[in-house]
Amino acid sequence: MTRDTMDFLKRLLDTPGPSGFETAPARVWRDEVKTFADQVSADVHGNSVAAVNPKGVPRLMLAGHIDEIGLQITHVDDEGYLYFAGIGGWDSQVLVGQRVVISGPKGPVHGAIGKQAVHLMKREDMDKVSKITDLWIDIGAASKAEALERVRLGDAGVLDASVQEFPNARIVSRSIDNRIGAYVVAEALRLLAQDRPKHAGVFGVATTREEIAWTGGGARTSAVGLEPNVALVVDVTHATDWPGAEKKRAGEH
Repeated sequence: MTRDTMDFLKRLLDTPGPSGFETAPARVWRDEVKTFADQVSADVHGNSVAAVNPKGVPRLMLAGHIDEIGLQITHVDDEGYLYFAGIGGWDSQVLVGQRVVISGPKGPVHGAIGKQAVHLMKREDMDKVSKITDLWIDIGAASKAEALERVRLGDAGVLDASVQEFPNARIVSRSIDNRIGAYVVAEALRLLAQDRPKHAGVFGVATTREEIAWTGGGARTSAVGLEPNVALVVDVTHATDWPGAEKKRAGEH
């Protein structure tokens, strides 16, 4: 990995884009692949497509979804606190105390997720798992009117957590699932643009809505549109190299 490709990966990982709101990271992806692909486009579902030798046969599709899990504002109370639903599958315990950034109509809105303080809980409630409905977002607003000047019902957000690099060249990011797949697809296409296939047409796709789709999301719609002979999908799986992992049950990853 070069410094330039690492910078591309970090831009891709840090750009907010939960399922259904992938416009910004999709633009980052397209801007990068435009530097080497023969054709670059986006379809009505938000999928981004880059091609090398687009008229070639057979047709190979490489796909990685570019969306991430996130939050969507569902209610604002009279004191200016925001309530939300999850976009995609969340462990609600992870959300407690997190900083978030919401894509508001006037720009990014920063906030923090709160819940009832442990000091005020009944003893029997202290060990209970917090549900998303028990949580709220504080954006510093003092009233509903003030909050609604900055956010709207339906606005989406993500955790306000940028890429962290470890000394051993590993990274931590909120959106590795599955921006890393979209990144791998782009880098594979970059290599193919340098050593062009003699016959095959190769289509790299950054697909949308995987985290909320039960019927294939953007991967399915882009495959219908491109009609590839072969499709390869790049995605992540669960690691089982953490303390206490039951490898006999979960496998070795």
